Amino acid sequence: RYMAGRGQDDMASRERYRRPGLDRARRVGGLDIWIIADFAQTVLECDPAALQQQLETNYPIRNKGSTIEWARPQWVEGDNEALHYRGRELKRGKMWFQSGEPETEGFVKYYYTGWQRAVLPATSNVARCVELEPIVQRYNVWAAEAGYEAANHFIVTHYVDGEHNIGMHYDKPRSIAAGSLISIVKTGTHGRPFRLERADGTLLMERVLAPGTAVLMTLEANLATKHGVPTVAEAGSSGSIVFRTITDRVDWARLEQELAKFYASKKRKADEQPAAFSY
Repeated sequence: RYMAGRGQDDMASRERYRRPGLDRARRVGGLDIWIIADFAQTVLECDPAALQQQLETNYPIRNKGSTIEWARPQWVEGDNEALHYRGRELKRGKMWFQSGEPETEGFVKYYYTGWQRAVLPATSNVARCVELEPIVQRYNVWAAEAGYEAANHFIVTHYVDGEHNIGMHYDKPRSIAAGSLISIVKTGTHGRPFRLERADGTLLMERVLAPGTAVLMTLEANLATKHGVPTVAEAGSSGSIVFRTITDRVDWARLEQELAKFYASKKRKADEQPAAFSY
């Protein structure tokens, strides 16, 4: 039974499904979520294992106590204070990239739960990453052919062992362009379980995704679901690249001012703490 509006919606949905690269993919749970095997190898024309190895080898690591270099490619590990979530260490490491130079065009700001401005300076122009730039270009060609906006923000994540994970969540829509696509492409040498639930917790899928597999979803489908990478007993190197279209930017000078206030406030609070006594 179709009403006029519903019929138009269904026609639009079928039309999206016929777009290049999505017409042969299986939708999950009747939602605009697609799982495409070998997406990295065929569409992005890259080896997902070699890519992660190159990124891990070629760029510096900012661990606990390390200073983030503004607008340069680097790994920020979960024990770095700028990546802490509510004061706790994250079990993963990340790199951030954007289209355009932050110094002249501002930092592209993707807002997510636990985000803190202290990590925003780690975002680099993707043109500074020779390994990733051609992959982004190929992705955006594909996205245009599929009828979606170009991505302008890219997060690379690595999980070094089975304890590294990301809990169930949905991508917060605050700075994501309406009607855009969120694309997760798995990297590394080992597959990891990927779990997908409806918003009420009903399981839609949990299975190991091989490196190179893509999970593509519309913003609307993302808001109707939660996804995550659970812990496992044993796992080798794995990770992902997430492509998003983000609307918000923060001017370089404004970020400098905000961070100066943030660190001054943090220092003031620390100074106000009572001194510890030893007996």
